[in-house]
Amino acid sequence: MFSSVRGWEVEDVIIVGAGPAGNNAALLLTQNGYKVTVIDFRYDIGNKPCTGIVGKECASKFPIPPDHIYREAQTATFIAPNGSELHIDTGTPQAYIIDRAKYVASFAQNAQYAGASYKLGERVRKVSVEGDTVQVTTDSQTYTSKSVILASGFGSPVVRNIGLGGVSDYVSGIQIQVKVGNLENLRVYLGEQNAPGFFSWAVPTRPEEALVGLMTRKHSKEHLQSFLESLQNQNIVKNVIGQPVTWGIPLRPLKQTYSERILVIGDAAGQVKPTTGGGIYYALMASSIAAKVLSAALHKDDLSAKSLSPYERQWKQLLSAELESGYSARRLYEYLNDRQINSIMKHAKTKRFTDQIIYSEDLAFDWHSNLIMKMINYPGIHNVLRLINPIFSKLANQTDIKTVQQ
Repeated sequence: MFSSVRGWEVEDVIIVGAGPAGNNAALLLTQNGYKVTVIDFRYDIGNKPCTGIVGKECASKFPIPPDHIYREAQTATFIAPNGSELHIDTGTPQAYIIDRAKYVASFAQNAQYAGASYKLGERVRKVSVEGDTVQVTTDSQTYTSKSVILASGFGSPVVRNIGLGGVSDYVSGIQIQVKVGNLENLRVYLGEQNAPGFFSWAVPTRPEEALVGLMTRKHSKEHLQSFLESLQNQNIVKNVIGQPVTWGIPLRPLKQTYSERILVIGDAAGQVKPTTGGGIYYALMASSIAAKVLSAALHKDDLSAKSLSPYERQWKQLLSAELESGYSARRLYEYLNDRQINSIMKHAKTKRFTDQIIYSEDLAFDWHSNLIMKMINYPGIHNVLRLINPIFSKLANQTDIKTVQQ
């Protein structure tokens, strides 16, 4: 399905990683007339652990083929440690549960139709700037290009090896496919038992199938086993399919995402929502910015760090406030115990809370800063947060959480 790389000629761009960010950048750059090669260690494009929930705004800007959608999501249930449930029904779809692998592969197919080449099954070991080119060395050979985009995922050693360091905070995700009974809507479980400081989920996909998983800082397999047993005891899960998969989720972005002839995008750059760990939409937006900036730099034949720096300025202008407010909220939530979560849930179930916050017009699946600010300053929740820690109490007293900067 995917063509191999073109001989030994010098490419305009080599993209390391065939995830959503890398494939979208490849598509846009190829459409602009540049020679692009994508290298990925996988043979199966898009086959990366992910729950596959995409907001309606993302679906509008980056359309999802109908046969890649498992179901629409307009309802969700949040379960507190004491078993109290908050059921939300927005009346219209706010997100889509999708076949993530097929969706990501569709970008790669479109990029190939536009002229991009793909080299699969090769792991990039080294990237180095050599004069007016970049040398990209894999397990089997070395490729040459004028520029490189690193879309190589979270924790990529290549990013660290070129001197851009790594993200300062991250968490583990773990997930398994299961057979279920009557599970029609997304269920999110809060509390210390299953996912201390984070949350666990059961997401329906195909008929009678679901993805069950959680985020945690440690002991992910033990927590997943405990969570599965709980769902089996509730007759939600019938049996498991296959083995659990784990992956790393960045909670902070890289301090710098560009250098001479090189840009870093997607999970490799930490462009992920710290609140939920979702990264598809942010990766697609950031990769579009990267493609635009790199196209201009290639046209001017100026691939200096200064010429590529607008990429970082533009993506941070778009996403930085969300990443900062999301991380602040994430750290606040990690300090909550079960009693405090139960108290917040009690407030969240009141009509006043649902009318003012849950069903407010500015509630958005992919943009959380307004919701975070409203929740932190909601009287009952504000009082709970004041008891956690003096530092976070000060944060809770701020009138606009979006002013927190890196």
